[in-house]
Amino acid sequence: MTIVEDLLAGPRGRRLCWEVVLGTVGDQPDDDTLFWASYWTSVHRGDGVSMFGPGASEPRPAPSDDDVVTAVEALFDAADPASATLDQVLAALGRAAESAMWWQEPDAEDVLLQTVVPRSLHERIATAVAAAPGVQALFATATATATAPATAPAPAPAPAPRQWAVIPDTSGYGGAVRPAAAVLAEWRRELLDERSHGLGDPVTAPISGTWWTTPPSGLLDTTTERDGRGPLGLWAVEDHTGWERAAVAPAAVDPSARIVVVDDAEDWAALCRAAPIDVTATTRRHDWYRATGRDGAWVVPDWAAIAERYDAVHLTLRGWLRASGTAIPVDADSADGTADSADGTLDSAEGVLHSADGTPASVIAGWTPDTTVWLRDPRPALGPSTMWRWSGEDRGWLPA
Repeated sequence: MTIVEDLLAGPRGRRLCWEVVLGTVGDQPDDDTLFWASYWTSVHRGDGVSMFGPGASEPRPAPSDDDVVTAVEALFDAADPASATLDQVLAALGRAAESAMWWQEPDAEDVLLQTVVPRSLHERIATAVAAAPGVQALFATATATATAPATAPAPAPAPAPRQWAVIPDTSGYGGAVRPAAAVLAEWRRELLDERSHGLGDPVTAPISGTWWTTPPSGLLDTTTERDGRGPLGLWAVEDHTGWERAAVAPAAVDPSARIVVVDDAEDWAALCRAAPIDVTATTRRHDWYRATGRDGAWVVPDWAAIAERYDAVHLTLRGWLRASGTAIPVDADSADGTADSADGTLDSAEGVLHSADGTPASVIAGWTPDTTVWLRDPRPALGPSTMWRWSGEDRGWLPA
């Protein structure tokens, strides 16, 4: 796969391209078409948006699709994405992660990129973005990391570049370290208990809950860094809670560690096939319907079972760009349990739901790109940490 193909394959890749374009615009075109297109996209689907200030009482009519495409082309022509630096690309990656909200409908810009902008224009933009030195630097480490997919017959070697842990300097992070097995066992019990929510509510009901598919908090997660700019765990965090200071510590990774690598959607599906837990009867059904538009059976990987075979799971940058937030089909015949009715009743605690809706699916949600989550003890030992801070003036992370 080429970088251009990775950027075009999924919504996060396309959004990264767009954010690089926006970050490299020189003279901004005097045109508010895209603002109004985003506004009316939100209004028409009932997002409850409001406007204030001059002109708010008489909003401009919704632009046509042709007008939107013309405005995107004008911005692209005013930008220089092929010159994007690593700092600009990391900032763009952060914005692409922040706009990933898998508990609700895609934001208006994602919708316009998906439904209005033609593929030919996406290809032009992605080709320019892929040539940028900052993008080349971003992918250089990512390519070295993705050594073997989840479908490999043997465990993959540990990610080659140095790994770093990020501990935000705010409440709710850090604290006492619990045994990994205990963290996973508790997560599994709580997840199975969540299935008591049931299937009685319409999928469109305004119900939300746990939507992310990462292994549970309480485990160690690490990312690689880019040319002294700090690890991606600083830059690209989905559902960011606003922290602006963090301790960064090197992790001593055992080269013999068994790592299962998720490099694309099929790798994620393979994890779900290997150890599925049906979550259709949890609140995820409502969240993921809003995020993907899909109503059907849903599964997640059983991280406790995965930990019996692997020391860690690694989601590559390209895996995140290509597949994050999409409904990933998982073969229904991978179930450990079987349903005894079409309404989704399982006769075992685990397994994939065989429902009238057909093949179950899963979602990569809540992940930072390039993350390795360590599922077993002993975890990689952490070295001395240094403090990093977010600089609004520099629009990036810097050593404190």
